[in-house]
Amino acid sequence: MRKTFLVLTSIILVCACSGPMGPIAGGALEGSPTPWPDDWAFTDEIENVLLETNPEDPYSVTVWMVVVDNQPYVAAASTDSQWARNMRADPRVRLSVEGRLYKASATSVTVRENIDRVIQAYLDKYEIESEEDFVQEGGVAFRLQER
Repeated sequence: MRKTFLVLTSIILVCACSGPMGPIAGGALEGSPTPWPDDWAFTDEIENVLLETNPEDPYSVTVWMVVVDNQPYVAAASTDSQWARNMRADPRVRLSVEGRLYKASATSVTVRENIDRVIQAYLDKYEIESEEDFVQEGGVAFRLQER
């Protein structure tokens, strides 16, 4: 009986939350949009951000983000990830950085030199060994721009 209560309570808590909870995807992010920052350096020490895709039926996840040339980027190890598929279908996203919500548009990075710079930014920021590169063949990176 107690186990059933704990399971039901957990399900209710997860469903009641709007955004993601750790690795569990969520729905619409809460909050009012914040003006787009002139300088994204404030995110250098921030490990995780929240990303909402699919505005018609919001889907949000916790992701890593890097900044290259003062532009925020997110990357997925697989083009099959739900949020990457959502962004290719509709580039309108919302990004939450420590509770500040930004409206953005996502553009897939296709130039190899730019992809390499984004990968290097991830390797540096998250102290990943290059042989552990998580954006391997089949991965995708997106630049986020103000909308």
